[in-house]
Order: sequence, then structure tokens, then C-alpha cells
Amino acid sequence: MTVQWQRFAKGTLVAPVHSPFSAGGGATAACASIAGQARYLVAEGFNAVFVCGTNGESFSCSLAERKAMLEMWMSTEEVRAKKLRMLAHVSCLAPPETVELARHAAALGVDAVSYMVPCFFKPVGDAAVAKMLADFALAVPTTPVLFYHFPDMTGVACSMERVLVAAREAAPNVVGAKFTHNDLADMQASIRAGFDVLIGSGDELLLPSLVLGTAGGFSVPGMMGGNRAILGIFEAYERGDLAAAAEYQDTARQMLGLLKRHPAGFVGAGKALAERAMGGAAPLGPPRPPISALSDAAELERLAAEMGRLIEKAR
Repeated sequence: MTVQWQRFAKGTLVAPVHSPFSAGGGATAACASIAGQARYLVAEGFNAVFVCGTNGESFSCSLAERKAMLEMWMSTEEVRAKKLRMLAHVSCLAPPETVELARHAAALGVDAVSYMVPCFFKPVGDAAVAKMLADFALAVPTTPVLFYHFPDMTGVACSMERVLVAAREAAPNVVGAKFTHNDLADMQASIRAGFDVLIGSGDELLLPSLVLGTAGGFSVPGMMGGNRAILGIFEAYERGDLAAAAEYQDTARQMLGLLKRHPAGFVGAGKALAERAMGGAAPLGPPRPPISALSDAAELERLAAEMGRLIEKAR
């Protein structure tokens, strides 16, 4: 079957969006805030979103919630006007549920679905990972598939290049990957093999990834007012000013490090800062356990001030 895939353009900046939860913890009732998220992200320079990924607490959401959130994202003016490309992460621990979410996403017309291998009972070895990826892709044969390679979270070590090449032989709709790892040689090999690869840890590794051939990446601090640093990397690189690009990269790295070091973690702290940055336009609510919430107002303001100093540095 023919797969229509528009390769990522240079300067692709993806928002790994947070899932909105109501004060009572439900996601479906909070979906209305997604419209505000979409408007904010476009204004901040993002041109794609990754729904229900790590920041989106995918494995903490029900199938019904994940479907409702994706439907709301697809209904936003920004997605319908093609200002935001839609990348839907659909993985679950149960493979049949993964396929159910993928077919739902495909029916909605997403740009691509993203697949992560199970992280409880795990495939072992490149061949086993490739077979799981190919079997998944064959369930949605006309929808482009991106492999979500995040070994620090899945605990599954593999050669992404070998996995992608083997999977593509069986399922031509395997077109690329979200690469959240530091083995840039593996990333480059995948790009040279013809795959469309975005760097998941763009706040730390966007600049070297651009040099090696990626079109763009993901940013967490960019969703909370820190977009100037990540956009600065793209702009400086394009004009050939690697020294300036390196300075922007270092600032983006510090921004992400600030979130990683916080007791609430980069999801809990990041979600609170993102909600604050949107100024009430898109309430996100607290994360779900076991992720900690940043609920202390004084601590939130202290963290925002520290992030603000890094944001000013990037301007």
C-alpha cells in the first residue's frame, strides 16, 4: 500500500504537550483547555505537537481519555489549518490497545503515529524489537509510523538503525523515529539509511543533531516561555554561527536541567511552569501519581524566577 509521508522540514520544533487533567483528576472534562494550548504553542514558534507522550503521561491515561484528547487536538484551528503537524503516541502495555489507539488516530487523519515497545514484558534483541514495530505498523498500513526510541524509560537497548531497517522491509510505512537517547552515531546511521529522525532531547542535543542531519527536535522549556533558546539554535545554525548556536544550546540545556533537578521532576515541575506561562488560557491541572505535583505557590514562583533568568539570557 502507498504511504503518503511529507518529510519533516528544517526547523521542525515539536511540543511534547502535557495532558490536561481537571482538579478531580479527569482528563476528558479538561479537554477544552487544549484549544488554548494550541494557540499558545503556535505563537511560541512550535510547528508540531506530540500528544500523549512522556510529558503527556500516556501510560497514566485511559484509552477513552487518550482518544478524547487526540480528538480535541485534531479539532483545533491550528491543526486544521496545518500550523501544527499532529504526531500521536499510541503505545500501551497491551498490544491490542496500542493497535486500537493507532487505528483511532489513523481514522482522525494524524500525520503520524508513534510506537514505543512495551516496558514491562520487554522484547530482547534487535530482531524482536523490529518484529514488534513491523507488526504494529502493518495494523495501520497507510499511516506513517515513527519509532519512539527512549531506552532510559523502556529499558530496551537496541540499535535503532538495525531495528528501523528490518521493520521497513516488512512494513514500508515505518518512516522514522523520535530519538530520545545520546548515541548520536546510531541516530546518524538511521538518517543515512533514509529515515526521518527527530531528536527527542532537543534541549540538550539539538545542535549536534542538526549537524548530523536531523530536521529538528523536541523542546520542553519551549512550552513555558523558553522558546527563544531553542529557536536561537536553529537560527544561528542556519547562518553558520556555531559559536552562537552553542551558547543557545547551553542555555536550553540549563533550562531542562532546572526541571530535571527539581523534586517534582521534569514532568511535574514542567507542567506547573507551562500552565503558569499560558496565564490561565489553558489550565493543565496536576500530574497523576506517582509523578509529584508542584503545588506550593511560593516554590512555583521561585522556580519561575530561576527559569526567567535563563529565558532573559537567551534573548
